[in-house]
Amino acid sequence: MISAVVGMMGSVVQAQGTIAAGKQAKVAADYEAAQLDIKAKEEQAAAQREGFEHQRKKELALSELTTKAAASGFTATDPTSLALADEIEKYGTVQQQMSMYGGTSRRAGIEAQAAGRRMEGKAALSGARSAALGTILGGISSMASKFAQPYGKTAEASGGGYYGYK
Repeated sequence: MISAVVGMMGSVVQAQGTIAAGKQAKVAADYEAAQLDIKAKEEQAAAQREGFEHQRKKELALSELTTKAAASGFTATDPTSLALADEIEKYGTVQQQMSMYGGTSRRAGIEAQAAGRRMEGKAALSGARSAALGTILGGISSMASKFAQPYGKTAEASGGGYYGYK
């Protein structure tokens, strides 16, 4: 009798430990997800800075083109100057847009990782609860099997021995 009660208490303690481990796994996953969210924002911010740098370089190149064209005797409306300025504008804009797209893409990927970690944390907690329930039910089953009588038989009705044996 005492061993059955101790066994059942052990099952309850084990179940509590399983749930606690699941909760800690969820806390750890949520923390990691929060760190990934921060990293995602940093990636996009870095890409914005890179995009602004491409814009600055484009404006500098256009200014340099205008200065050199004027020093060479060209006008601002000269076809060669306009064609060069158009190419610098296109190239600089493409570089800037690629930087911004890269940052947005990296952010989305990292945010997806964060969402995955949150789902793993929820799954760990859910799994821990299920395992704890299984542990408790296993303890109850074990305890019940130690004290169970066959259906329809009692110790007195069968001659006083266990399962009818003396």
